[in-house]
Amino acid sequence: LRAFDKVQVLPQPRAMAGPAALVAQVARTCQEVQRKRVLHLVGSRQDEFYHDLSVLYARACDACQDLDRERFEFLFAVVHMDGTWSFPSGLDDKSLAAAERIPFAGAIARIGDLAPDVMVPHMFCVEGMTRFRSLFDLLDIPFLGNHEYTVWPATDKATTKQLLDACGVRVPKGNLLVKGQKEWPSSVRVPLVVKPCNEDNSRGITLVKREEDLAAAIEYAFSFDPRVVVDEYIAGREVRAACVEEADGTLTVLPKIEYFLTDIRTSAHKLATDQSGKLKSDAIQAAKKDGDRQCPADLSPALHERINAMVKEAHRVLKCRHYSLYDLRIDADEQPYILEAALFCSFSPLSVIPSMAQHAGREDLKHPNFFHSLLERAAAEKPSRTAVVASGAGALANAPTSDTLAELTRTVSDGNSTKSEPSVGSESA
Repeated sequence: LRAFDKVQVLPQPRAMAGPAALVAQVARTCQEVQRKRVLHLVGSRQDEFYHDLSVLYARACDACQDLDRERFEFLFAVVHMDGTWSFPSGLDDKSLAAAERIPFAGAIARIGDLAPDVMVPHMFCVEGMTRFRSLFDLLDIPFLGNHEYTVWPATDKATTKQLLDACGVRVPKGNLLVKGQKEWPSSVRVPLVVKPCNEDNSRGITLVKREEDLAAAIEYAFSFDPRVVVDEYIAGREVRAACVEEADGTLTVLPKIEYFLTDIRTSAHKLATDQSGKLKSDAIQAAKKDGDRQCPADLSPALHERINAMVKEAHRVLKCRHYSLYDLRIDADEQPYILEAALFCSFSPLSVIPSMAQHAGREDLKHPNFFHSLLERAAAEKPSRTAVVASGAGALANAPTSDTLAELTRTVSDGNSTKSEPSVGSESA
C-alpha cells in the first residue's frame, strides 16, 4: 500500500479533436503553405528626398484595405542612405526606427531566409530602378514591372527620345547638352523646355519664353545632371497615357488623364513639400487640386486612336513588361508627342495607373485586382527547387539562404560603396 502512495496520478488525456476540427486545422495549414510571400523593396542610397518618396509610396500601397492578405503575406526590406538594410515589421515610423540595420551581406542572407515569391520595387532612384532589380534577377526572385535593361535607356530622356524617334514614334525636336562639351542648343529656339536627362518629378525643369532667361535655365538643369535636354515647347494640351499587358500578352490602353495647365507641369503639381523642401506626409494628396485633371480625358476618337497606337509602339520599342506610362503633349492639329516614359508603378490607390484603371469599366483591372494578378503572374516565374535540381543549376538558381550565400555575400558586399547615379521615377497621378 505504501508503494501505491508514491504513484503519480496523471491527468486524463484531452479528448481527440473531432473530424471537423482536424479538417479546419489542415485547411489553415494548407492556406499558410499556399500563401505567396511578397517583399516590398523600399528606400534609396542616393538622398533623403528619394528615400522618403519611396517610403511614402510603399506606405500607400500597403495601407490599401482591400489587399488580399489571405492570399499574400507582405514583408518589407528597406535600403538606407548609408547602405545598410533593415527588415521592419511595418512601414510606420515606430517600426522603421525599431528595425535593426544590417550590412549588405547580412541582408542577402536575410532575404534568403525570408524566401519571397515575388518582389515589389518601390525604389525611385536610378540605382534602385536598375542595379537592385538586377540583384533580384540574380537571386531568381521575380518582381513586378520592367527589367533593368528597359529602365536604363528610359531613365535618360535623350536616349528615350532617340529610341522612339528611330522607330517612328513622334517626339519633340531638341538638342542634347553635355557639361563641358556642348552647353548651348544649336537647332531649337524659344519657347523651350530645359530639363535634366536623369531626373523626374519635374525637378530641374524650366519653361524658357525669353532668350535672356535661357542661360540660367541651362545652368539650373546642369546642377542636377551633366546631361540636359533642350526641347521645343509644344503648346497645347498635356495628357498621360498608360498601357498594361493582359495575361495573354496583348496590350490594353487605359483611360487617359488630361491635366489642365497654364503651360507645363512642375514639381509642385506632383508632390507637396514643406518650407524646408522635405516631402509632406500627405505629399501626393496635397499636390492635387480640384479641377486640375480629368479622367477619362475628353479627346476626339481620332486623337484617342493616335495616342493608343503611339503608346503601344513605345511599349514594344522600349521592351516594357507588365505596364508602361507616358507623358504627352498634344498640339493644335491634334498631333501627340511623347515627352518621356515613366516606367514605374508602386500600385497604391494613389498611383496613376491604378487611378486610370478605375475608369476602365473592368473589375479585373480595378485596384487591387490587377495588382493581385501581376503578383500571381510574377510569382509563377520563380523556378521551383525541383526544376532547379533537375537542370543542374547552381545555388543562385534558388532563393538564397544563409548557408548557400555565405561566400557570395562576402564577395559582393564591396558593391555597397558604389555611388548611385542621378535619379528617376515618380508615378503619382
